[in-house]
Amino acid sequence: MATRKEVAEHLDLSLVSISKLIQKGVLDVKQGRNPMDLELCRKNYINYLRTLGNYNKRNGTGDIAEEKTRLTRAQATKAELEVSELEGELIPATLVQSTWTDYIANVRAKLLALPSRVAHLVITVDKYAEAELIIKEQVYESLEELQKNGIPAKYRQRNVSNQSDLETTTESEDI
Repeated sequence: MATRKEVAEHLDLSLVSISKLIQKGVLDVKQGRNPMDLELCRKNYINYLRTLGNYNKRNGTGDIAEEKTRLTRAQATKAELEVSELEGELIPATLVQSTWTDYIANVRAKLLALPSRVAHLVITVDKYAEAELIIKEQVYESLEELQKNGIPAKYRQRNVSNQSDLETTTESEDI
């Protein structure tokens, strides 16, 4: 058993710090002349410091082997993604988004320009069917851009070669 002063010296802390730790419930104090257990105070203070540092033996936080395992797993995942991208199976989301944004913007512009392009053609026809045909042709022309596969040009060639390889393999197995 020890006094507050002895505990402070043992833990290399001031008496004020010991009082604060007692108030927080980190260190236990009993009644009597020597109210503190030096061994228990040391263990409680170490556990308190571990808690502050987010270190816990049970969950393995801070274990170098576990951190190396996490790093290795992350590196393997990254390598798999890079291989998938090189093989044309994976396309970066930002590239797909920008490609489709361009497609949609072009179609929007064509559809908004449709009335001015079609008005003079439709006004000259006498029959409803002819006007409908002219308008349909113009709409189809505007929508034609969306018939493309939507794969960015950089990846389009890889995808075509992968498809032809797949078709060749499938044909070979049929024979």
